Parts: sequence; structure tokens; C-alpha cells
Amino acid sequence: LGATANLYGLSLTSSDHGAFLIQLTTLIVPLVQGARGVPIPPRIWAAVVLALTGVFVFTLDPAAAATAASQQGDALCVLAAIFYATYDLRLFEHGSRVAPLTLITTKITAQAGLSVLAAVAAWSSVGPQLEAFVASDLGLWPVAAAAIWSGVFVNAFASVLQVSGQQAVGPARAQVVYASQPLWAAILSLIFLGETVGVEGCVGGALFIAACFLAATAPEPDPNCGVENCEV
Repeated sequence: LGATANLYGLSLTSSDHGAFLIQLTTLIVPLVQGARGVPIPPRIWAAVVLALTGVFVFTLDPAAAATAASQQGDALCVLAAIFYATYDLRLFEHGSRVAPLTLITTKITAQAGLSVLAAVAAWSSVGPQLEAFVASDLGLWPVAAAAIWSGVFVNAFASVLQVSGQQAVGPARAQVVYASQPLWAAILSLIFLGETVGVEGCVGGALFIAACFLAATAPEPDPNCGVENCEV
């Protein structure tokens, strides 16, 4: 569900918008922990306000109109962030009890199976479009290259690195690294896609990244203590 919402969202908005909004996972994860009874440090609340302000300013960027950004695409990217945050929470819980290789292969197998079923179900509508694209001058290789990159590198190899790395360095330090994702997306979209960011986009992006780092570097909450007898 997260991958599907992400793909549809990116088809309706710019890559830098999508990257920034996907990074809401850094803020959603601790908020969900708080809703489950884990004390939330004041720094997290400050990060939430800062992030929401940054996202609001970022979406006001007039340069976004030139890069096909839309509210619908942004909303789908936010929905994808919610699903990804759920995945991070479950990964942290089960990653300490299940062998990484077993966890990764189970995740990849389940996702591949669901993707095949979705492709079969949607073939009547997307099949003719795909066949027309393959029959064009570009041929089959762009579709094959995109499928291999998404399947092997994004959903398989990256999962191996995420599970192993997050269990080794801990979720807080991992979130600091994840928070740099929008920077890389903005740089790559500028180089390869020619996307532009205006003043509002720069200001909103800076606020959002600051909020992500603020949240990621907050003290790790202790899930074994209550709100009344623990410092937050």
C-alpha cells in the first residue's frame, strides 16, 4: 500500500515534493509511540510544529506549478508516509526477534505476490497502455529497467541494508540518516529532471529538514516507563 500510494503520488507531484513529504515518517513514528503510551519529549512536539510549518510553506512554492506538483499527489505521498511509518514501527519490534534474512525474504515474497495479483487485476486497463509503450520507439528496455531497479535495488537490496543497519545503530541514529533523503532527492531531481525550487520551497524545505533532525536526535523514549514517573 505504501509503495502504491508513493508511485501514484509521484506521478502527480514533483520528486522533491514527494521526497520531503515521505520523510514525515520521522515524525509519525514517535507520535504513534506516544499514542501507545510512550512519553514524548518536548523536542518532538517542537519538531512537529516546525515540520508542519515547513510543509505548508513548501507547498506554497510557485515553482511547483512548473514541475507538475499537485495537492492530490502530495496527499498520496503523505498517505505513503503513514504506511511506511507503520512498517518502521513493526520492523523495529520484530527485527530484534526475527533473523534479518528471514524478515527480509518474507517481506519481499509477500510484496512480490501482492504486486503480481495487483498487476493481473489491473491488466485490462493498463495492459493496452503498456503494450503501446513497448511497441513505441523506446521499446521494452525502459519498462524492464524500471522494474528491475524498483524490485531489486529499492525493494530488495535497500531492505537488506535497512534491516541490518537499523538494528546495528538503533532507530534514533538511523532516522538522522533517513532525514537526509530529501536533500539527495532535490539534488538528483535538479541534475536529472531539471526541476526547480523557489524561495518558498527552500525555506519550507529547510524548516522541514530541521524538524526531522530535531525529532531524530531527541532522547529515546523508554517504552517501559509511565508518563508520571519518567523524565521526558
